[in-house]
Amino acid sequence: MIKLVSIFLMNLIYISSFNRLLFLRNKEITDKIFINLQSDFIAIYFPYNFSIDNIFISFVISLFVTFLVKIFVLNRLKFDSVFEIINNLTKLFFIYSGSIFSIFYLFRMFNLSRGLLIISIVLYPILSFIVITFLNFSSLNYFKKYKASSIVPISLMLTLIFILFYQSQNNDNSEFSIDATTTATTTTTTTIPFNELGVVQEDCKPWLGSDNFSGCVSGIELQILDKYQERLTNIVTYKNGVYLLENSGKVYDLKDDSIFIDVSSKVGTPEDFFESGLFSIAFHPSEKYFLISYSDLENNLAVEKYYLNDNLVPNLENSEVILQIPNPMCCHYSGNIIWSNYFNDFLISVGDMETDPYNHSGPLDTTNPKGKILFLNKKESETDLLAVNSSDRPRKDILAFGLRNPWQTYEYKNFLFIPDIGDTKEEELNILDLEGYELSKEPYLLGWPYFEGTIDNEIEFNEILLHKENISKNIKQYIVESSIFPAVYYSHQAPENYRAAIIGGGVIQDKNSKYFESYIFADYFSSELFIYDFKNNQLKIAPLGQLDSYITSVTIIPFKKDTLYITTGSGALLELILP
Repeated sequence: MIKLVSIFLMNLIYISSFNRLLFLRNKEITDKIFINLQSDFIAIYFPYNFSIDNIFISFVISLFVTFLVKIFVLNRLKFDSVFEIINNLTKLFFIYSGSIFSIFYLFRMFNLSRGLLIISIVLYPILSFIVITFLNFSSLNYFKKYKASSIVPISLMLTLIFILFYQSQNNDNSEFSIDATTTATTTTTTTIPFNELGVVQEDCKPWLGSDNFSGCVSGIELQILDKYQERLTNIVTYKNGVYLLENSGKVYDLKDDSIFIDVSSKVGTPEDFFESGLFSIAFHPSEKYFLISYSDLENNLAVEKYYLNDNLVPNLENSEVILQIPNPMCCHYSGNIIWSNYFNDFLISVGDMETDPYNHSGPLDTTNPKGKILFLNKKESETDLLAVNSSDRPRKDILAFGLRNPWQTYEYKNFLFIPDIGDTKEEELNILDLEGYELSKEPYLLGWPYFEGTIDNEIEFNEILLHKENISKNIKQYIVESSIFPAVYYSHQAPENYRAAIIGGGVIQDKNSKYFESYIFADYFSSELFIYDFKNNQLKIAPLGQLDSYITSVTIIPFKKDTLYITTGSGALLELILP
């Protein structure tokens, strides 16, 4: 038993140390993995509340590896020949590699650094064989003679316990925790911990970001309006109606408590493509049709046009797909559609579709639709050509480019609000004055992937060139001189609170509200609402307490004073009333 405990402790120390390095190298991917796992436990109504973190993952793998080592190595251990030693090393290699890949596949842990995985797989058999050999010193005649056969394994076990304790005290495991107090407290396996109507009275966490932060707002009222089976992705208001989007493809008309349209048969939601599904709906203000965006069965970002009959019921027999953008990856579709009163046109935001910023620069390529805000009808923009080949022609439908994953754009008067989800460092809110575009017809450049928020990623682009007046040159100087920097930005690694993935909202337009002309948005992980008086450049934080899941959308309800609707990844629809 002492040997078995020692081997388990060795496995836990080794695997947790390796996982920590692996998760640090792949922070954004790890966050998504933990969210998926936590959502799975929520979906099956798991009765206990616990953290999905590095220790949880490492503990499960260590148990599995130790069990297999016990059966296939310890029970058949021999040191009689070189062949037996090689045989044991081979068994340990396949036990560890098989366990790692099996558990990672079960937990849907993909796209992690292969180099670290290979190093870990190669080192484990050697290290574990040394430990097992050391533990078996107790069977030597020398130890039996002095009745000290348990000294070696007990000493090793105590040493391993000390190492594990030291490691737990010095490693901040909350870096990879979805339910830890220093990271995102938005996802737990319990129901939402406030009553039918609750008031949140929490202090703000420290701010690390733009210098327009001006204070904390407390006393928000929260009410659970409903709970749905699937993840909710968006809420759209049109006239007096409120339309709720479920990820699987259903749009609910909350006014009539009915399904407005169901396009589930057209929506592709692969299990491993967390961000896929139904994205947005937008109505033409005077004509009887609307647009809906989703990831289709071939993983394209698709925009489909549906007409309405005289009773404003969708005509399902006469739809038309008006845009398809192939996505070779799992993520960053964006896909938000809004009607622009300023341009009298629809605008669609398109993510970079998770291209590698160090090898590809699609968001900067003006012949490419990715990483852009596009007009759906107008073809009027003018720009210097940023492309691979000078013979290509820039798109004429670009309003803004150099974006990563803009989530829920919003227009107010002549301002366009574009929240852009960062990579590993900063989140950003861009506010564009559209009058500038009207004067120049020159698209706005927002800098990604050269800039992430205000941070220079120090990327050298070789494949994309600036082609102007028959001269081609490197685009670095053009990006530095032309990029617009965000009005609000904040760091992921803020003191006492992990923030990541900005979720756009809207502007309160009620002149009788003390929040008049404040832009309200949220953070996906941290359960915080942000109130930004953009004309006076003052930002405030409103904590929301511990929700049951991460925030997916924020919508101002114009016909209810100081009221917002928020959706979550667990399918909760919440009503918030500002204090």
